[in-house]
Amino acid sequence: MSESQARLLFQISAIFNGIACLILFAPFGIAGQLGVRPIPAGGPFELIAVSAIALFGLAYFWVSKNPYGNLQLVKLGLIGKIAVVAIVYYSAFVGTASLEFAALASGDIVFSGLFIWFLVDAKKRV
Repeated sequence: MSESQARLLFQISAIFNGIACLILFAPFGIAGQLGVRPIPAGGPFELIAVSAIALFGLAYFWVSKNPYGNLQLVKLGLIGKIAVVAIVYYSAFVGTASLEFAALASGDIVFSGLFIWFLVDAKKRV
């Protein structure tokens, strides 16, 4: 993966997280309009979750400035994305999250694969 491709990957990932924040931030009401029932809904845990999504988005923005110099942040992001997918899919399976919410989390599957591709390529460069 070229450096410009890696920069673009992490810029797009930062934007994806930003959009997720806008959708899930309760005062905007976008999630409800889309039929997305996040977990947990309401209260401080929702704000903590949205904050975590925003912080990961900021990390991806930082990575986009120097992709091969921020491999540890990429690894952390990969772990976070895999955790999100596992939690949301499990929650959809047991009925505590909507299928629409699971569909939103599916973007993290795509980014997980791309992050793995980037990390494998980065290892070859060392």
